[in-house]
Amino acid sequence: MGGDLRDAQFARDDTADAVQESLIAVFRGLDRLTDPTAFYAWVRTIAVREALRIARRGSREQPVAEADDTPDPGDHELATQVHDLLRRMPAVHREVLVLRELRGLGEQATSELLGVSPGTVKSRLHRARNSFRAAWLR
Repeated sequence: MGGDLRDAQFARDDTADAVQESLIAVFRGLDRLTDPTAFYAWVRTIAVREALRIARRGSREQPVAEADDTPDPGDHELATQVHDLLRRMPAVHREVLVLRELRGLGEQATSELLGVSPGTVKSRLHRARNSFRAAWLR
C-alpha cells in the first residue's frame, strides 16, 4: 500500500463495516474479474472505495444533539425559540421536519401523508435538518 493510504484513517470507527462491504463487493464482482493477476489491485481498489464511502456516510450522520445537550422539557424559552425557527422555515422543510422529528412518523408514513416519494422525504429532511442547524447556530 502507498504511504498516503497507510497514513489515512478511512472509516476508522467503522472498520468492520468497511471490511464487510468490501468482501460483499468482491464476491459479487468476482465473476467480472477478467485478469487473475490483477486480483490484488482490484480488491485493494474496492476496499479503498468502500472505506471512503463508509467514512463519508459517517461524516454526514451527525447527531442533532448529544444526550447531555438535551434541554429540560419544561424550558419554555427554548420551546419558543424552536417554534420561531420552525415558523421561519420553508413549508416543505417545516412539515417534513415536524412529521419525522416531532411526531415520530416513519419515512413511509410521512411519504404517504405528504403525497411524495420516500426519496423526496429523505431529500427534504436532509435539507431541513441542515437549514435548522444553520439557523440555530447563528
